[in-house]
Amino acid sequence: MRWDLVLREWALFPSSALSLVTSPFTLLALAGGSFLGLVVGAMPGLTAVMAMALLLGFTFKMPMEWGLAILIGIYTGAMFGGGVTAIMTNIPGTPAAAATVMDGFPMARQGRSREAIGAVITGSLAGELLGELCTLLFLPLVMLAALRIGDWEVSIIAIFGLLLAGALSGRSVLKGWIAALLGLMIAMIGLDSLFAVPRFAYSMEMSRGVNFIPALIGLFGLSEVFMVLRERKAYRILGDPGRAVADWSIVTRYARTIVRSTLVGLGIGIVPGVGESVAPWVAYDLAKRKSKNPEQFGKGAVEGVVAAEVADNATSGGALIPTLVLGIPGSGPTAILLAALFIYGLRPGPTLMIDRPGFIAFIVVLFWGSALITRFVATALSGPLIRLLSAPREIVLPTAAALGLLGAWASGFTRFDVTTALLFGIVGYIMRVRGFPIPPMVLGILIGPILDAALRRTFITHSMAPLEILTRPVGMVLLIALLLVLISGLRFRGRLAEH
Repeated sequence: MRWDLVLREWALFPSSALSLVTSPFTLLALAGGSFLGLVVGAMPGLTAVMAMALLLGFTFKMPMEWGLAILIGIYTGAMFGGGVTAIMTNIPGTPAAAATVMDGFPMARQGRSREAIGAVITGSLAGELLGELCTLLFLPLVMLAALRIGDWEVSIIAIFGLLLAGALSGRSVLKGWIAALLGLMIAMIGLDSLFAVPRFAYSMEMSRGVNFIPALIGLFGLSEVFMVLRERKAYRILGDPGRAVADWSIVTRYARTIVRSTLVGLGIGIVPGVGESVAPWVAYDLAKRKSKNPEQFGKGAVEGVVAAEVADNATSGGALIPTLVLGIPGSGPTAILLAALFIYGLRPGPTLMIDRPGFIAFIVVLFWGSALITRFVATALSGPLIRLLSAPREIVLPTAAALGLLGAWASGFTRFDVTTALLFGIVGYIMRVRGFPIPPMVLGILIGPILDAALRRTFITHSMAPLEILTRPVGMVLLIALLLVLISGLRFRGRLAEH
């Protein structure tokens, strides 16, 4: 490892920050991208990847600084916007915001919507700033770990995420694992990713597989509409009028949770395709286990919202590491960023710090600037947004359901996706009535394809000597961590049952 290159990158950080501050057009591009990302993130069914891909064709004619500023602004804005609708309507605007629903929506039902959105503002900003800082400071060390992560390690992390279903299922661990297994089975529908063999595909539409966006909208959003129709007296999201204000005392009160969730987001974020799906749930589970009041989680705990949002935003820092250093996108949005870099004539890889000194520092500065601008815009718009979403449920939920179905259609532009959302709405309603938790099923649907492909590639690669997978150092560390989590989880269940 060339530590002189790393030291040079650190030394160029102040000049990169100064170049952003003194460039009004780059700041304007960041602001425009952040606002667009907020809108996209708050709209169920629309994702950062979709918005970034649509604008990629326009940005290549701009200077590199402006184009990257717009794309990064959309990325960070969408991650924040997804948490707002998760809190106010129980519909995650983005898949990564699904963990925010656990405590964010109960807070809104208790009339604490301003507090919940304020926690999202604080937690997401802290996660973004700390995640990118760790990326800049610990890039060499994390890069060495990233080089040693293969299909076997990805499989263990995916299994780790599935086993968290027990912790996300209230007091019934069995129901959580059943829901996760059903989600995993749903993820198997469609063509096999390795050999294109149809599995559970009884029609042409099903051969494409189940799109997770309509499933997410149905399980969380439409099931909530059905539950409200079931109640004789519809509830209403109440709260004091006004803007949501970031409560910076959260940083001191939950400092350990913030640091822990940042490290979780950064560490899992470097695993391609896994980070944004698993990291918020892992951080939420750890926060619940370490909390002095674990029984409050799922009922409106601020710490739960903070843990999920910090990890969600910190994954961007982890995903940047394989993208910039190895040329392997760590997530969907970073895949668009990677394409943009190739358009601008840059070649991400181990020699990037040699070819373009200060570029990694400039990317970190863009993420920081976008995070600050996004939170400023979000704070300014939170007042009207809270008043709008605090309208009677008879108005908000039909509108949210219509927008959700529109988002489901936009995810694939087929009637099958709309039908999928409706079917999963019914499934979600039945699960909630019968006491089965929804988050484990969502987790199974999200990481099922990743686990399937990685585990099968592992068996194919080591088919001649299967015991070789036990000699991989990183894999052994992850296996030991997995066993420790299982043991501590059983003890935690016992402690929670005593309460």
